[in-house]
Amino acid sequence: MKKCPDCGMVIANQAIRCPKCKFTFTEGEGSADAGGGAVAPAAAAVSAAATGRTGGRDGIMPMVDVNASNVDELYGQLKAAIVKRKTEFDHFIDFLENRTAWLTAPAELKGPLACEKGLLIRSVSTAKQLLRIKDTIMPQLDEESAIIIALFHEVGKAGIEGKPLFILEETTPSTPTSALGLSFSSRISSAASTSTSYAINNKLVHMNVGVRSLFLVSQYMLLSDDEAQAISYASDVELLEGKLSPYTLLLSTALQMQKTIYENQDVVSSYSFTVIQPK
Repeated sequence: MKKCPDCGMVIANQAIRCPKCKFTFTEGEGSADAGGGAVAPAAAAVSAAATGRTGGRDGIMPMVDVNASNVDELYGQLKAAIVKRKTEFDHFIDFLENRTAWLTAPAELKGPLACEKGLLIRSVSTAKQLLRIKDTIMPQLDEESAIIIALFHEVGKAGIEGKPLFILEETTPSTPTSALGLSFSSRISSAASTSTSYAINNKLVHMNVGVRSLFLVSQYMLLSDDEAQAISYASDVELLEGKLSPYTLLLSTALQMQKTIYENQDVVSSYSFTVIQPK
């Protein structure tokens, strides 16, 4: 057992944060040889790579075009940026990547991200959007919290172990003359030569996506109430009747920007939204 240095509550040694005052422990903190809470230079460099910053916090982070060819690399950078809560985060990631459809699930039944890796593309893109918004209007929002709530706000769409939410319905030859197909060709694997159709898996117990997402995350990670609300309601903010926490407000804004602007190539082109290709 160890004692929280802020409120004095006695908690388990493996706890990452105090459930009472939300104090976050750094590695080794709470023991006799505990060190300071500063982030190591190497970790800071990883965080800068993940968020797109190379020279401090000046200026606005450009929006990176996340697609099937680069999503794995960008996802890896975001994962590496989690330092303070690495143990619980890594345990959850291991579960997702090895026991669910997290890495391959589509984001929707229809639309440009109704494809393999669509959910991962949406989640990584939303994380990038949230980090941009956070650094502009709410820099006090913890960067790791921003990455966690953005990556996992739709994780319920991966389903549960052995039961994906989306199941492959059929595969038929595609017709490349579709304007929609051409508009989003950069966001879907260029090797794709078929049209994939998905259906909802009726063997899963029915839950709202936000509820299922919170159900999955909370089994592995200790969340603050702000984080829990953001994950649960980012896609359904109207249910809160205006009682949004700042985390939820920013995440829902990032999600809407991603879905209505950056997943619509016509809007990006018409309004000259800046999107860069990562090197």
